[in-house]
Amino acid sequence: MNLTKTKKVVAAGLSALMMMTSTTSVFAAESGDKSTTLNYQVSSSYDWIIHSSIDFGADAGAGKTVDRTGNQVKVLKNVIPEGKYLNISVKGSGANDAFTVDNGGSEVLNYDVSDDNGAVGVNGNVLSVPAGTNTATQNMNFKLSTTKKSAEVAGQYNGRVIYNASVGDKNGGTTSGTVESFSAGDTLDIEGTKYVVLEQKENNQALVMTTSSIGSKVFQSKARTDKQNMSTYEGSEIDNYLENEWYNNLSSTMKVAIQTKNIKQASYATATDPDSKQGTGYNGQVYNTISRHVFLPSVSEIGNAVDLKNSDKVIVFLNGADIWTRDSYQGNAYTAEALPTYHGRLLNSGVDSPVGVRPAFVIDLSQVNHSVVK
Repeated sequence: MNLTKTKKVVAAGLSALMMMTSTTSVFAAESGDKSTTLNYQVSSSYDWIIHSSIDFGADAGAGKTVDRTGNQVKVLKNVIPEGKYLNISVKGSGANDAFTVDNGGSEVLNYDVSDDNGAVGVNGNVLSVPAGTNTATQNMNFKLSTTKKSAEVAGQYNGRVIYNASVGDKNGGTTSGTVESFSAGDTLDIEGTKYVVLEQKENNQALVMTTSSIGSKVFQSKARTDKQNMSTYEGSEIDNYLENEWYNNLSSTMKVAIQTKNIKQASYATATDPDSKQGTGYNGQVYNTISRHVFLPSVSEIGNAVDLKNSDKVIVFLNGADIWTRDSYQGNAYTAEALPTYHGRLLNSGVDSPVGVRPAFVIDLSQVNHSVVK
């Protein structure tokens, strides 16, 4: 036999045996179980809103009570840890969080708060929504007690009702959000500038207007190329100035906090009568609903903060400066409604005349530094 050939055959046989041994070890049985993980994440978050400001009216008389019912607090979304509750409590702005309003002096009036379950005390809970329940609604009722003196003390009485949200055990927990309620006419200091509240909105939002004029501007200086009446606010010179130049000169913090708002112009059949509001302008002009960051306030929005039929109050409210509104006078294509200080009432003015401007906008107060100005 050829020795070289024999060595090759033996080597080949050994190689095959080694391969068979290696292959067999791969399929060897293993004891026990194997596993892998499955993941799904649910982030904790919630959303809630409160009712608008409470107006108890005027001149009820001494020793009276004034009820305001059916104001709702709503939980819109409730995604929280198992076994926890979203708790919403309420307190006032008086001494020691008391439910009071005052006239800016020593005269203080009390109001009671109740919900569907009965009376609610200071810092009392009005909603406790368990994990796994997404929405809830609570009706809130307010009862103002007028003075116990023989006569009421004149003045503008103001106060705030403050709701607080927390996640924790039922009827208690760690504070994680507060919503304040303001009244129309309240003055706020926002980032060092003073604004008057025209209307409370939802989720810490409020419609505000500067307390001072930013200067005199014309509404529209010349005939429009789009053939619209010169008293049309949409696309007017003052509209373009506020929405672009003035808004863009605000701080980045303010611009983030300001919310877009759908607005619509109105017209007044009688230039001096705030009750003569009309849906169309001069010669049947139809106004569009438009979306803006910053805009001139309307007559009715200003009327939320001051009685437009009381000339003395209007003059004080204007701080000595005539101001434009975004509304028009129905009887003329060239005039818009303004509030002149020397009349203390609504009056139309030529749109090409310089009149004071107090910009208005809706702002999320939770995103800016702010305080109530007493």
